[in-house]
Amino acid sequence: MLKAKEILRLKHEVGLSLREIGKSCNCGKSTVSEVLERAENAGITWPVELTDKQLLSLLYPPTKCKNPIPEPNMEYVFYEMKRRNVTLMLLWEEYKRKHPSGIMYTQFCERYRKFRKANQLTMHIEHKAGEEMQVDWAGQTMSYVEPETGEIMTAYLFVAVLPASAYPFVYAYGDMRLPNWIDAHVKAYEYFGGVPRVTIPDNTKTAVTTADRIDPILNKSYNEMARFYNTTLIPARPGKPKDKAADENMVGNVSRRIIAVLRNRQFFSLYELNQAVSEELQRFIKRPFQKMEGNRLTAFEKIDKQCLQPLPTGKYEFAEWKETKVQFNYHVDYESFFYSVPYTYVGEKCSVRATSKTIEIYVAGERVAAYPKNHNPYMRYTTLPEHMPEGHKAVSGWSSERFLSWAKTIGPNTQKLIKGVLESREYPVQTYRACMGIMRLSKNYAPELMEKASELALVQKTYTYKYFSIILKQVTVKSTQLEDEKIIRHTNVRGSRAYVGGGIHA
Repeated sequence: MLKAKEILRLKHEVGLSLREIGKSCNCGKSTVSEVLERAENAGITWPVELTDKQLLSLLYPPTKCKNPIPEPNMEYVFYEMKRRNVTLMLLWEEYKRKHPSGIMYTQFCERYRKFRKANQLTMHIEHKAGEEMQVDWAGQTMSYVEPETGEIMTAYLFVAVLPASAYPFVYAYGDMRLPNWIDAHVKAYEYFGGVPRVTIPDNTKTAVTTADRIDPILNKSYNEMARFYNTTLIPARPGKPKDKAADENMVGNVSRRIIAVLRNRQFFSLYELNQAVSEELQRFIKRPFQKMEGNRLTAFEKIDKQCLQPLPTGKYEFAEWKETKVQFNYHVDYESFFYSVPYTYVGEKCSVRATSKTIEIYVAGERVAAYPKNHNPYMRYTTLPEHMPEGHKAVSGWSSERFLSWAKTIGPNTQKLIKGVLESREYPVQTYRACMGIMRLSKNYAPELMEKASELALVQKTYTYKYFSIILKQVTVKSTQLEDEKIIRHTNVRGSRAYVGGGIHA
């Protein structure tokens, strides 16, 4: 259903052709046409205000199942035909024996001819003005010296190029992680003064979560950035450098014209390094072409500049996505801070969208909670009263009474400690994780040690799992040392008189 929505968006909002939409969504042109036709027949218009389930029921109403005609495996046929004495007639007869309702011989031959043509010819790609931007990290790195420590730091160069004019953008970062990857795209779009309709990355983990030749899964944050800038992401196929040949060539040029030129210069900050890279980049783009007039800058101004999409009015704010699960206390963990959701979602899978200012929680694609980002290390729980069940009891069966009942079986000090933990927060449910942790410790430590540690924790008024576990370990160590140092006294111990000369004077 995400593809169906994307097809509708690319058609009505972006205005791509059927072929371009199919390439973007990794599906055939006929599939795109079918989705658009079904949407038109169902009276669906963009923007779509329907949920995924409603959209699915309108696009694909229940129909009687039909037995599809089994298609022959053309890849198998292609390689079998290379074997001696194997003919198409033989392979078709084998196919018909296995699938009596299959296609006839003339159709079989036609499919084989199309497959062979598609796998033996390489299509020459003509790049259109403002159509594409190809991106990648340069294989060769640079370095700078950290002034305070003298440590040599590695710098990684992001390279983007508009293939139609061969106009490049280069910027150095301290690592190749997702925030820098997305920031590099934002800087590239601003540097070009516009946005291409298609962005072609490699199959790096910051771009593609799961690489696949047919249907790669894009990183959520990266995909969200692309939608903000109204560009379509089409990852290059794994092991197919021709899919972004212009960027591969530009990486080589950057290595020769920028990295090699600056090889003997020493830098003392990433900012200083980027200043030098920018200067060499300007020299490179103004360098005349060898086989035609002009340079990369004039080519960009003539070809790409006027055809790029305009930049959005606002600037994209990086958002990180995390897949997690609603805990038994109906809170969601993000970087050890906990945010409540309605208790009915306990145990459900959810997605967390985090920016520098906000936290949003989605279940099944719908936002169920949103908060200002919490930065207070002493108040890690953010809980809304309307998310709580009656009596503050989690639906999983855990409650304050259950923890107190368990603590009573250990001893009075432990029970007082658990009571203090439960009362240490605004809502008892915020302490359930701490209570659960203390409860698990009792499986590995004797009740006497738990009671002694609880007594010390009560004296120090420390009502957290972290500090209780530290106190418990200290109590255990002291108890072990006392056992080792204890002197055994009984009547069978021999004194000095038992030894020669011991206590006897001549």
